[in-house]
Amino acid sequence: AAVVFVYGGAPIHRKALSGMRMGAPGMETLITLGAGSAFAYSLYNFFQGSIHLYFDTAAMLITLVLIGKAVEQWTRDRVQARISSFFDLLPQKVRICSRQYPEGRFAGMEALGTGDIFRVLPDETIPADGRIVSGTGRVNESALTGEARPVAKREGDTVSSGTRLVSGDLQAKTTAKGPDSMAGQLISIMEDALAKKTGIEDAADHVLRYFVPAVVLLAAGTGAVWFASGLEFRDALIRGVTVLVISCPCALGVAIPLARVAGISLAGEKGVLVHDFTAFERIRRVNAAVFDKTGTLTQGNWRLADILPVAEGDTDRLLSIAAGLEKKSAHRAAEAIVQAAAARGIAPAAVSDAAAEENGICGNMGQERVRIGSAAFMAAEIEEFRQRLESLQLTERPDLSYVYMSVSGRLAAVFCFGDPLRASGKPLIRDLQQRGLKLTLVSGDSGHATCAVGRTLGIEECRGDLLPKDKAEFVDALKKQGYYTAMVGDGVNDAPALAAADLGIAVHNGTNIGTKASAVTLMGNDPDRIRDFEHLAGQVARTVHQNLWFTFFYNAVAIPVAMSGLLNPLVAVGAMMLSSLSVTGNTLLLSRREGGRKT
Repeated sequence: AAVVFVYGGAPIHRKALSGMRMGAPGMETLITLGAGSAFAYSLYNFFQGSIHLYFDTAAMLITLVLIGKAVEQWTRDRVQARISSFFDLLPQKVRICSRQYPEGRFAGMEALGTGDIFRVLPDETIPADGRIVSGTGRVNESALTGEARPVAKREGDTVSSGTRLVSGDLQAKTTAKGPDSMAGQLISIMEDALAKKTGIEDAADHVLRYFVPAVVLLAAGTGAVWFASGLEFRDALIRGVTVLVISCPCALGVAIPLARVAGISLAGEKGVLVHDFTAFERIRRVNAAVFDKTGTLTQGNWRLADILPVAEGDTDRLLSIAAGLEKKSAHRAAEAIVQAAAARGIAPAAVSDAAAEENGICGNMGQERVRIGSAAFMAAEIEEFRQRLESLQLTERPDLSYVYMSVSGRLAAVFCFGDPLRASGKPLIRDLQQRGLKLTLVSGDSGHATCAVGRTLGIEECRGDLLPKDKAEFVDALKKQGYYTAMVGDGVNDAPALAAADLGIAVHNGTNIGTKASAVTLMGNDPDRIRDFEHLAGQVARTVHQNLWFTFFYNAVAIPVAMSGLLNPLVAVGAMMLSSLSVTGNTLLLSRREGGRKT
């Protein structure tokens, strides 16, 4: 018994002492006090020659707790195994290509630098973010997006670390690795989300701080009352020990943290990156959603469809001027213009002093001032712009967006861009409307283009020509009207609105996923994953509430029963461990059930 109590119980006793020193007593404190009281009393009786010994009680308490802890840890490992897979996305070695080794030679990841060429063969994990310089292949991106269907890749396409080459042979130029890569950002965000406690957990920790001292007082009071009522000291002591043991708060200690691990890992498997665990609760309160148009409900893959000269003009010359001004811009329209010019073999014109402004860019071409941007950007310079625009009679198509160019203060051309709608947009909007959500479509694009998309999707309220600050102000206005608002968007332009919303949901656009403005990132580049996350959030919240209610009712029933003397310490420790295992088992059921659900 001494070996079990001293050696086997050493980890429990150390944690109990540490908790008391830090002013945060927990389960181990109650076990140490209970088993220690039984052991010390038995030791005293042994030297007094008494036959009333409870060494077996102390030893069994420690033994049952250790067995229960082992089972609980096994259960927790089953839940946490899901999230562990995300931390294995980055390989330790990479095949680096050079003049000396054109086919590639293995080296440690630390040897790979930005700009280096690495090679990937079938069934290998892509070690870093990069742009393909040669070869073709099919890449499984499910580790990042949740979509298991392989994606065809060719020269010029980007690849992300942590994804796997299914077939083909690729060589890519490194753009980011390690913590700066896509997988590195994902891991960093997951680590932060796992480490961050929720308000409910803080409240539970606060309760635990007072719960353990209260239980100690109850146990001492129970023993004192029974002894004062005529019960022998040994029996009164055992009843006090029973109260100590059965009141263990371990179930409360694992109820929320384990559900957090399960929820975040399950969301990751479905292609939803959770930055803040409170998003699971917040999404269930949303009754209004604001959607950005470009890149959110449209595919965001802009292609130059047409160039409309306003006056007599050569479209090749107009494209050359536009490419010269836009060649260093990262905007979708700019990239589409530069790509179109390159495809036609048109050299960009010499444009100097290019400077980005809100909704546009301007620069100098010789003595002429060139401006490219939205309708609002043009209207600020050209007084008769709206009239000129109406005279053009542009076709209001939901798959077209327009960008305007002026030269020396005169409207010179309209660039038409194709941006197809996402196939999942209509079903998502219809589902949200059927559940009574107020939906609004916003965009920096023209009001005509925004409303055309809105009509196609069935969204009645549409607002175009909005600057980033205008989107944020609109979200604030909805909140002031009493709506619990979600903002769904992508890109830096949506960051103010994402931050202003009660729940910011970013649609991953293939670049940075580490935005602090959103609580959730949809990695599959598909807003329809909102429905998957909403379903999962309901299951996670239900599991958390079940765990908390079970813990509350267990203590409400078990403590009075133990105080009445109907239980002994061994039965009490069994009940205590059963309560903890019930909570971990309930969370394991969530992990199994949702892990097997197809999205």
